Amino acid sequence: MLIANRLEEVLIALPNEQYDKAVASLATMGIFHVDKPPKQLAAYANRGYMHLMMESSELKAKLEGFFKVMGMTPSMVDNVKIEVSNWEGTFRGIVKAHSDLEKDLEKLSARATELTTKIAELQEIIKFLEPFKGMVSDVTAAWSGGTLRAAVGLISAKALVSAINVARRRGLLYASEAVDKETAILAVAGETNSVREAVSELTRSTGWKQLIIPPELSGSPSTAFNEVNGKLSSLNAELQEVRESIAKRLPELQEYYTSVSALSEVFKIINYSARTDTMTFIRGFVDSRDSRKLRSGLDACCGGSYIVMSLGHKRGETYVPSKIDLPGYFKWFEDIVDMYSTPSNNEIVPTLFLAITMPIIFGLMFPDIGHGLMVLLFALLYIVPRSRNLGKVIAILGAAGMITGFLAGEFFGPIPAHFVGLDAFWRSLGFKVPPLESPVATAYEMPGSNYTTILFNEILDLSFWIGAFMLIFGNLLGIADDLISHDYEDLVARRAPLTLLFLVAGLPFLVYFNAYKAGYIIELGLLGLGRGGPMGAFVLYGGLASLAWLVLGDGLYKVSVGEGFKLDPYESFLGVFEGMIMALGNTVSFLRIMGLSLAHAGLMIGFTVLTYAILTSHPTPLTIASAAVVYIIGNLLTAGLEGIVAFAHDLRLHFYEWFNKFYRGGGVPFNPIRLPNVTFVILT
Repeated sequence: MLIANRLEEVLIALPNEQYDKAVASLATMGIFHVDKPPKQLAAYANRGYMHLMMESSELKAKLEGFFKVMGMTPSMVDNVKIEVSNWEGTFRGIVKAHSDLEKDLEKLSARATELTTKIAELQEIIKFLEPFKGMVSDVTAAWSGGTLRAAVGLISAKALVSAINVARRRGLLYASEAVDKETAILAVAGETNSVREAVSELTRSTGWKQLIIPPELSGSPSTAFNEVNGKLSSLNAELQEVRESIAKRLPELQEYYTSVSALSEVFKIINYSARTDTMTFIRGFVDSRDSRKLRSGLDACCGGSYIVMSLGHKRGETYVPSKIDLPGYFKWFEDIVDMYSTPSNNEIVPTLFLAITMPIIFGLMFPDIGHGLMVLLFALLYIVPRSRNLGKVIAILGAAGMITGFLAGEFFGPIPAHFVGLDAFWRSLGFKVPPLESPVATAYEMPGSNYTTILFNEILDLSFWIGAFMLIFGNLLGIADDLISHDYEDLVARRAPLTLLFLVAGLPFLVYFNAYKAGYIIELGLLGLGRGGPMGAFVLYGGLASLAWLVLGDGLYKVSVGEGFKLDPYESFLGVFEGMIMALGNTVSFLRIMGLSLAHAGLMIGFTVLTYAILTSHPTPLTIASAAVVYIIGNLLTAGLEGIVAFAHDLRLHFYEWFNKFYRGGGVPFNPIRLPNVTFVILT
């Protein structure tokens, strides 16, 4: 979980007569990551199958399009048997055998696409005609009049008065009718030029949309609406028939798709092979735990007529793909790490740590049981069906917000929390206020209380402590990464002195869990020349040592490898300057945890004050309803906006403040050839 699995790099050599059997076996085992042949064999690369690999991939995508026409996810079938005497001949034979199916599905798919486009166009027309369906007059003829002309259209209710003023100013007759609370119909009539000018002004200045009925339809909106409805019914019925025709051939399509998918994977192996007149070579990677399985599979197919040359069990080399095994909960966060970059084979995988720290930080930024529940339900009902792993991560973040919300005594803000007795619950446990209550809420509910200062210091201390821990821990992980990748130059010249510098900046916050005391010790150590006890001495002398190390580290490393002491003053200055800026800026950046927590509480307190202001001293049904609407809208806005902002800042703290201390990424995922349940029968 912490680092990528050890992989064995292998070079398989076998007689050309056994090649087809070996390819079939490798393709069906699902454990072999094929790669380019070594440089010594590059001249013998089997490039002849490149066109087949591309052709099969394009055909696979085309078949997937047929599934999408039916609204289905591409699917395969089991127990497909493919007889192979020649891989290209087999592919051509399968394509030829299904040529009629492909032609039929192409026609049906094209017709379905055409029908879908027409239906979408008609739906837009009927949507616009809907408000006018009770109008029987011929508006097309009215607009095409000679001396007199009339026009009708839709306008927003807010702009109706302005539109009527335009009609009056131009001496036109007008009539209006409300469609709903937001929309109205406005018709104008009069002398042709005046109507034409009024229509132009109304469209430009008020957003009025004139009803223009397509020429192929009746000029009467009522008749046109019925005509479009009839066409829609007819086209929908035809589209359903087309989809049913495709569905009848679904078993054939699935079998064809399975065969093409299998051969597409096979062509990847063949394309990466190196072939001479007598021998074929295949290079790739296999999980070290699957080494025996690889050899057993080749034994079964080739009867010992092969050689597997092990090029070493690799971990730490940049060219080796990354195979990472994570258990369920941690695997959900893999997509978050991949947003930054795929882990490489020579570094610690951050997913395990991120799966712990990300929910904690989000929860502290977003402490409310109700708002966390909204995020949780949104994730489960909307995001999970579209992106399973990301949805689960968002659900975990919502649950974290619910936990911290319970500790903060917040449930859709303070009003429902008081109603359900959250504050009374914490008092029954001996707490004057909930342990994570926001100082903003305390300042509003208990003006002048010293708990406001206590709670402010608590979230301040917590933000600095989390920042110090993550930054120091991240630098220690960076040292481990340099050791894994054997990058001793970076270790000596940069990573080790930076770790010492971050220890100087963060250890007081980590040890004392008191931002004011930590700041005082740092000030005393730096300005008092080592005063403040052992911690103050460490701050001064550790800081000086880290800066000196950053200046001299590169030169000292060059001495250690026999290159002589060489130093670039410009790079040394930049290294020191960058290190000091990072130590200060990264640490302070974690105050965004406190900032967003206070902002979240502040928004809800603001809506609470507004709610009580609306209620006044003599509530009426109207003021009660208005106050409830305001409070509900406030909760929706706070949960939506703060949820997005908290997620973005949570990502930022991990990606920019933390990951750059140790995580490089840029890895190639271990992607073994995997086939559906297909059996290849090699004809000899």
